[in-house]
Amino acid sequence: MHPVPPALSAAARAAVAARLRPTLAQLVRDVVADELDGEVHVPAATEVLLRRIAGMAPHLGVGMVGLTLLFDASCRPMGGPYHRLPADARARVLDRWRALPGPLASWAVFYEKMGVFAWWAVCEEAQHGDHGEVRP
Repeated sequence: MHPVPPALSAAARAAVAARLRPTLAQLVRDVVADELDGEVHVPAATEVLLRRIAGMAPHLGVGMVGLTLLFDASCRPMGGPYHRLPADARARVLDRWRALPGPLASWAVFYEKMGVFAWWAVCEEAQHGDHGEVRP
């Protein structure tokens, strides 16, 4: 499942998902930076976010994709894309987006909350499996 509307070709949807993946992965890393072994679960948490965006109503999913691409493009003058910026620059750009009006600030809050949720869901899955049994 790709986080863009099915009206686009499969190749175009895959290209957009590939463009989003490094930014989403870095957003996940940034919100779980203090967690032990956080990097281990970043790829799977990134895929959870991509699936969540793909599962949104089209008017929301397209907006999230568009804002994420805009966010990443806004990092270019700072030396980006976002995932290539140093940690202090990434923190500054996220702080700026949190201070923007309306949906732009909501976008930052979405990734802060969903990034943590996706990461912990993957951690729980790794520890407890699909049915809640604790793995050794």
